[in-house]
Amino acid sequence: MPNQVFGPFSAISITAGVTAVNKPWGDNAQLQAQTAINSLNPDFSGSFVHSGITCARNGVTLNQLDVATGIAYLAMSDGTIAKIAVGPSSAGQFVTSVINTTYYLFLKNDGTWQWSTTSTAANAIPICTATTDGSGNINVVTDVRHTAGSPGVPYTVARDLRHAITVTTTVALAAHTTPVTGMYRASLHFTYRNPTPQKVVAQIAYWDADLNASTGGSFQPTASAAIGQWLNGSQAATTGNNQSIPCQSIDFYAMAGHPCQVSFTDGGGTPNSVASVIIQRIG
Repeated sequence: MPNQVFGPFSAISITAGVTAVNKPWGDNAQLQAQTAINSLNPDFSGSFVHSGITCARNGVTLNQLDVATGIAYLAMSDGTIAKIAVGPSSAGQFVTSVINTTYYLFLKNDGTWQWSTTSTAANAIPICTATTDGSGNINVVTDVRHTAGSPGVPYTVARDLRHAITVTTTVALAAHTTPVTGMYRASLHFTYRNPTPQKVVAQIAYWDADLNASTGGSFQPTASAAIGQWLNGSQAATTGNNQSIPCQSIDFYAMAGHPCQVSFTDGGGTPNSVASVIIQRIG
């Protein structure tokens, strides 16, 4: 069953004494009224899942992901936030074949899906991830739906959840272009695994609206042996191996049109960590 998209809005062109008031004109007027009713002002909301769209492995076909019905609101090409009524998935629609990897499901703003091993998607919101076993069957399904962006809560502008850190070079997380000048909040959590613990560097970079220059700051763990220390590579202690590390969020005022991202560096040993970042517009 195809998903139904209520947007974007398309204005009706009317010329006095020329435009015929007929059935096609009336149908289009009703369509635009329906679009307006099912849309939200982007000043108050970002993209979010309102209800449903839950995911689970099929009980018989073990390499098939089943997706339930639900409602989401996504940013349209005209900037409005429009409703998408999601129908149930069909047999064979979302299947896996690659062994020992992660598949990502995104709902796009045209009502279509992106189901692949690519961890990012344009004009879309994440729905779930699915890891596969040595046979290519689905092993674990992780729910990554979010309500952030709905009225009354922060507007999520970038997110990068459960990003595997397996290299000793710097990894960019939640990289994006700041959409509007305003107040933002960056949140970081990582699970640190490295038999030879290093002094992790975890920092936010953004463009300061008043200095008109690139700047940033370091995150600070609220747990582990490095509690209260700035993660800038010069801290007194490492976090230790096999640690869950929540960090203090960083608030900052950034200028629109410039790059923003969190960088994470575990510069030695054998990294096998997982990091999650969310960047929200809060004012």
